[in-house]
Parts: sequence; structure tokens; C-alpha cells
Amino acid sequence: MADPSNAGSVVSVKHEDLSEDLRRIWLAGRLDMIGVGQIEMPFTALAASRPVAVLVDLTGVSFLASVGLRCIIHSAKALDLKGGRMALVVGDNPLVRVTLETVDIAAIIPMFDDAEAALDFLRAPQT
Repeated sequence: MADPSNAGSVVSVKHEDLSEDLRRIWLAGRLDMIGVGQIEMPFTALAASRPVAVLVDLTGVSFLASVGLRCIIHSAKALDLKGGRMALVVGDNPLVRVTLETVDIAAIIPMFDDAEAALDFLRAPQT
């Protein structure tokens, strides 16, 4: 019998290298303790393994718990130490947006409504 506490905990992490120095990562599902446990290592490896610009697309995330925030922030800081940078895309996802705004994530990782704006930011020269 399936564990009902696991219902809806299907998560995924996918990526595409848009260029040699630009990667897009899509996260989807519930980023709670169970979900983050499933994607933390592959996400961190994709997000912080080399000094590139990384766009993290959260439009498919249905729930973002503090453990999910920690995972994203930890990867962003590791990426920054290697000379890379990260941006988040939230899209039309009010639940995730409110969570990110509540913790003022934009002070750490720039947050955008759409991928094009985030890609423009990541492609612009760093000052």
C-alpha cells in the first residue's frame, strides 16, 4: 500500500545548456523535505559545479518549504564563490512568489517573472 504522506511528492530536475557559460535548470513538484531529498544532489551538481550563469526555473514548483529555500540559496552561494551567478524565474506562481518575497530572496538571488528577463540579466556583463 502506498504511503499517503508521500502523495504529491513527485519532483524533477531537468537542465539544458543554452551555451558554454549559460545553463537553465527546471525544478518541478513539491520542494519539501521529501522532494528536496530527491533533487538536492543533482540540483547542486548542476547549479554549482562550474562558474557559469544559471537560470533556475521555479514555474513548475507547487510548494516551496524552507528546506527548498536552503537548497537554492546554498547552491547560489557556492556558484557565486566559483565566479558564476544565478537568477530565478517564478512566472505566474503566486504560492512560490509569496514565499520568496517573504524571505526577501531578491537580496540574494535576482528574481524574475519570465525567462527572457532573467536570461537578459544573466547575459549582461557583470559590473
